[in-house]
Amino acid sequence: MRIHISETGKPVSTLLEEQGKPLDTRCGGNGTCGRCRITLLSGRWNIRGAVVEVADAPISATACNTYLLSATGSIDVPESSRAPHNGKIASDWIARPLPVSPDTVIAVDIGTTTIAAVKIRDGHILAKASCFNTQSKYGDNVISRINYASQSKEYLDALQTEVVSCVNRLIGELDARDVARVAVSGNTVMTCLLHGIDPKSIGVMPFTPPLRIFPVCECASLGINVNARIHTLPCVSGYIGGDITAGIAETQLAPGEMLVDVGTNCEIVFNTGTANFCAAAAAGPAFEGAGILAGCRAVDGAIDHYFGNGVFSVIGNTRAKGLCGSAMVDFLAVERHAGHLGEFGRIEPKAALFPITDDIAISEGDIEQLLKAKSAVWSGITTLENHCGRKASRIFLAGGFANYMNVPNAVAINMLPDRECLIVGNTSLAGAARVACLPEMMADLIRLIDIPVELPLNTLPGFEDNFIDGLMLP
Repeated sequence: MRIHISETGKPVSTLLEEQGKPLDTRCGGNGTCGRCRITLLSGRWNIRGAVVEVADAPISATACNTYLLSATGSIDVPESSRAPHNGKIASDWIARPLPVSPDTVIAVDIGTTTIAAVKIRDGHILAKASCFNTQSKYGDNVISRINYASQSKEYLDALQTEVVSCVNRLIGELDARDVARVAVSGNTVMTCLLHGIDPKSIGVMPFTPPLRIFPVCECASLGINVNARIHTLPCVSGYIGGDITAGIAETQLAPGEMLVDVGTNCEIVFNTGTANFCAAAAAGPAFEGAGILAGCRAVDGAIDHYFGNGVFSVIGNTRAKGLCGSAMVDFLAVERHAGHLGEFGRIEPKAALFPITDDIAISEGDIEQLLKAKSAVWSGITTLENHCGRKASRIFLAGGFANYMNVPNAVAINMLPDRECLIVGNTSLAGAARVACLPEMMADLIRLIDIPVELPLNTLPGFEDNFIDGLMLP
């Protein structure tokens, strides 16, 4: 897409966003993710402090670090650099039936990366809608957003505006004219930002959330375009949010059962039979394509499953443009089994890149990031089990990423232990749906948040050794 630029003083990424053409700036515009890459076709530019004149040949640059210096200039923006609007976002779950209520209600799951919503009446889902969380322009993880929000009231308001805008977009798709109630669920940081509450205290020790129980209020007071009240699921702690409260309630963990919500921040809850313990492992956004040369989110054109020897499936049955998280898990398992990856993730025989297609390749640097992400999940589960003195007999896998993941491949690469694993889908959305249908159950959830004992993984014996072991491919 060729675009003409005639304004100076702002990075190109900001100018394009003001034109309604936002780019993928998931690093918060810090120039570290490389996702907003553009091609300069004409003009004089400042790129990371260096002045360049586009003359004979186009120049590649990241839009967040590029400023126009001449009166005019032109650029080309590839589709891969544009901010995704929608994709393969999980809005299904496996759980007991919803309460039957004659009221029409809406439930919303607010994730760091994605937002999903459903409209319900008489215990049945009438419609679904989903989108990417546009807060990603300020950073692709909760720490980045905590840091951004804590800088000023203006920045906090900007983050709230983004998430409210996303919720309003979904509500518009669902048609909320006859809605009696709305219920929302999300991690603690996302929940605070929805309510316009500064989450700064979650980012510093002892990581205390400003609120765990949020007031019931009118949607309009938050800027949400529904003439109804909004109920917010309560949080266990700073890094164990209402999404996990919902997951605990939906799975009703029996002794020996574990809940693992696999995402940017991997949350784990383990019912040992004598107590419930929980922990959070920072898996990072690698499985969402961040920091991966060939990585992308689960949108049209993303390879979602990889089988080796040039065989793969693509979301939308279109031309492949990158690999999303589920395909990255497949890649590690398939190519390790084929002998093309060593135990340390080195490409064999030695090469700079491993080709997937003529245009897509994975580097050893990419593999290193994937090994760190999978090791965070592995070491979190292993360390928690070792501390509790028993292994989980059954693991419930929640969240959008887990919904599409090939579990045997995740086991093969030592991302998950070899146990009975059940994919339960978006339990966060399920919990919000149940509260929307039956708001009286909020009292049970408020009692539930005091049951799990949180264990900071980095304080537990063996965590670092488990993480290092988890970096290997068996």
